[in-house]
Amino acid sequence: MSEILVGAYLFERLKQLGVKSVFGVPGDYELMLLDLVPEAGLTWRGNPNELNAGYAADGYARVNGVGAVVTTFGPGELSNMCGIAGAYTEFVPIVHIVGYPTEAAQHGKNIMHHSLGEVGDGKFDVFHEMSKHITCATTVLHDPKTAASDIDRVLNAMLNYSQPVYIGIPTDVAFLKTPAFNLQVPLETALPPNNPTFQSHVVEKIRALMDVASSPIIIVDGGAVRSRVLAEAKALIQTTGYPYFVTSMGKGSVPENLPTFGGIYGGMASFPETRKAIESSDCVLWLGNYPSDFNTGEFTESVKDEVTIDFQRFYIKIGGIRYDVKMKYILEALLANLRQSPLNYKMKAVTWDPYPLDNPSREAHLTQDYLWAALGRYFRDGDFVIAETGTSAYGIPGSSLKHVNDVQMFNQTVFGSIGFATGAAVGAFVAGKELGSIKRSILVTGEGSLQLTVQAFSDLIRHEVNATVFVLNNDGYTVERLIHGMEASYNTVPTWDYGGLFQAFGPHFKTKSHLVKTPDDLDALLADAEFNSAGCAQIVELILDKHDAPVSVKTATAAVEAFNKKK
Repeated sequence: MSEILVGAYLFERLKQLGVKSVFGVPGDYELMLLDLVPEAGLTWRGNPNELNAGYAADGYARVNGVGAVVTTFGPGELSNMCGIAGAYTEFVPIVHIVGYPTEAAQHGKNIMHHSLGEVGDGKFDVFHEMSKHITCATTVLHDPKTAASDIDRVLNAMLNYSQPVYIGIPTDVAFLKTPAFNLQVPLETALPPNNPTFQSHVVEKIRALMDVASSPIIIVDGGAVRSRVLAEAKALIQTTGYPYFVTSMGKGSVPENLPTFGGIYGGMASFPETRKAIESSDCVLWLGNYPSDFNTGEFTESVKDEVTIDFQRFYIKIGGIRYDVKMKYILEALLANLRQSPLNYKMKAVTWDPYPLDNPSREAHLTQDYLWAALGRYFRDGDFVIAETGTSAYGIPGSSLKHVNDVQMFNQTVFGSIGFATGAAVGAFVAGKELGSIKRSILVTGEGSLQLTVQAFSDLIRHEVNATVFVLNNDGYTVERLIHGMEASYNTVPTWDYGGLFQAFGPHFKTKSHLVKTPDDLDALLADAEFNSAGCAQIVELILDKHDAPVSVKTATAAVEAFNKKK
């Protein structure tokens, strides 16, 4: 019977899933395992630390479909856990591979480095047990005879739930043989189909509500992005002609250039006309609703259950009644139904401006409202934009994309780990470069968040993804100031020379830096042809007043503080 090394089997499976790059930090319990990465035809992309590696794997998976990160047992995996927890929360499929001490060391009586200083059976399971709470499946490969099956079980769970998994590999087990035949059996990359009878019943109920609706709408939310049903969402928008909206988590998921686009919905953080259209609708098709605090204007949304059709990965709720059918197949069947029997609905262009603040007044100094409106005009087809938690995540939804057809965006709306965006940009932009799917790689972050993961700049530069990085320098944590402690010392950060960072982190590469203090500075830079061509890594420091914030931030942070004060 044909056999293969356990470690080689795992990397072959990753290759089958379309993974081309593996992120991580080398450690002695995984060094030999890493020798197998290039042998599988994969590229090792080491990171400055495991936290950045986890974020990079997250960003890579959001673009590529699946990501992988390798760390060492103990300190390495613990450092990575924040990144894995965020991916678990936001349904990002990542394989976390952990190099373990040998089997003999785990069962011996000697204190091993990276352990908790304890010996004996079971003492090496502590970190694995911790990871079970932030992954959808785990395994530690102790037996090479079952290793192939254990790997496949875990990877299939990752694909099914679109969440991270954990695979521990002892140093010696990685080089033992396991059956190779399993590699001929494809992993389960598609969800099992719905029961045809049940599916038809659900589609009929949805169609019945649509047929009698007088003011139907569509909302595309983060769950639609993470469940990869954007093709179906776009088709539904075009087929129905309904007014459509996105949430903060859904920004950049569908084009905004149709006359039926109505704006960004986030409860009281939305513009009045957008709120009115949604909250007065008698039929809401909500694709991938993810009702977290920051995605709903701190739970200020007001959409009635009885008029909502809530599409989720594994179920649909119609008027609050749950049906256990998968969203992707229901959308496909609904689209087929609509094409066979078109709606008696006449498409109407929205009568309001989804971006009423798109032409703000010019002040002597740069303001938040001017910045986001200007960035919207700067974005063009083929751009991929990552926005950091905080002011950037709130500001970027205010950047109009009505003039373009293909600008993709994401931020970590729910988990909200500051510093995430810079690390995630490494993986996302590398994946885009491999796939040829990104024309310009753009990161928008704040100086406070940047200070947590700034080492990722070295990766952005050396992988030559030609990233354009906008750094909002507003003298500290503006969002947290607005929530509480406007003048408190804990909301300040050290002063850095942001314009000098690219030269420090990539002295052997061509880089550029720019300083922007006024609207004139910004307009001149965004109109510059060389800057727009993004021929090298470039960093833009934006000087903003520490008390200034987008309107959506002011509204939402006031709601956050009120919520925190509730007893």
